[in-house]
Amino acid sequence: MVVFSAALVTTCLFGFVTSFGQLQLYYLTHQLQGYSKSSVAWISTIQGSLVFTPSIIWGRVFDAHGARKLVMAGSVLSIGALVGVAFSHEFYQFLLAHALFGIASSILWAPATAVSGHWFTKHRSTAIGIIVCGTGLGSVIYPILLVHLFGKFSFRNSILVIAGLNTGLLAPSWVFLKARHPPRAPAPWRKLKEPWKEVKYAFLALGSSIFMMNWMSPMFNAPVLAAANNIPHNIAEYAVAILSSGSLIGRPFAGLMADKLGVWNVFGTISFTTSICMFAFWVAPMNTPATIVGWFSYGWLSGAWVTLVAAVVASISPAHEIGMRVGMVWSCCGPTLLIGPVICGVLVQTANNTFKYAGIFCGCTFLVGSIMEIGPRAYEFIRGHFGKPKETESSVV
Repeated sequence: MVVFSAALVTTCLFGFVTSFGQLQLYYLTHQLQGYSKSSVAWISTIQGSLVFTPSIIWGRVFDAHGARKLVMAGSVLSIGALVGVAFSHEFYQFLLAHALFGIASSILWAPATAVSGHWFTKHRSTAIGIIVCGTGLGSVIYPILLVHLFGKFSFRNSILVIAGLNTGLLAPSWVFLKARHPPRAPAPWRKLKEPWKEVKYAFLALGSSIFMMNWMSPMFNAPVLAAANNIPHNIAEYAVAILSSGSLIGRPFAGLMADKLGVWNVFGTISFTTSICMFAFWVAPMNTPATIVGWFSYGWLSGAWVTLVAAVVASISPAHEIGMRVGMVWSCCGPTLLIGPVICGVLVQTANNTFKYAGIFCGCTFLVGSIMEIGPRAYEFIRGHFGKPKETESSVV
């Protein structure tokens, strides 16, 4: 029930976050019709960044006080934010409401992803895969749900329906989402610098932040790729759904493979393959079948990657510090997530509304991030198998 309730949390949170494409179309033709697309896009970018940036705070709170208080606070704030969205009319109102939802999502994201480290050791990656699978499920369901709701109800009533749905999905977490280990006194803030003395953790965090810079860029720009490749409208309108369906499948699969083949082996392979996928399918013009394969493949790989981040952090962390360390990694990712989509937007305009230059940029960030993520681990493996054994092992590698 811990895994099930955590999966429901990630479903409703990222279902709404990733459905902003549908909301943006509505805003541009209704409440915010006087604003440019790039101006309205800042709402989603700030919301997405706030999901991850404060994680360092909530990770510490989780380690010190468990999951219950975070779940209750995050649930109330997220529902309040949705009500705020429903009654908004001006740009600043939408910006504040979506920003509040991003902060609430961050509060809930920390316990939802870190709690598996308390309950699982042998099958930890599988548990995390199932939990994060909820993000893929929400990414498929919520955009389609919003299309149908907007066709039948007013904007206010449609968002209130989403708020009611999220209330029901979050309810089980109040009962079942809890930490296993007893609460600890909050560690001094100076403890935050300790993990950075470990080479593997430091490179993993920095590499993940570079990788995460463009993690959402292909999702935001899947319709751009469709238009550039002249994909039929009846297929192009499901671009994000196709990408998200790949993510839905990739997340649990990655967890299963990580438990069988080793979390670092699978994580490194997926990271590099994501870069290859971007260069192969998102840069040069493609026909319709190849474009669909590109959408689905990126969804599969990006979903698998984000699933395993918490698992690789947990594999090199003491159990009582998992929440703090996972939170620190996500906090590193938040600011870069704010930058990547904006740069991609400029590159799309530079390339005459094609994803050519943006695709190259995304592929390069994925490649550099992958090298940094697994560099120390790969060096350790090569030295252990092909180098001369040393008398003592470094304490930081």
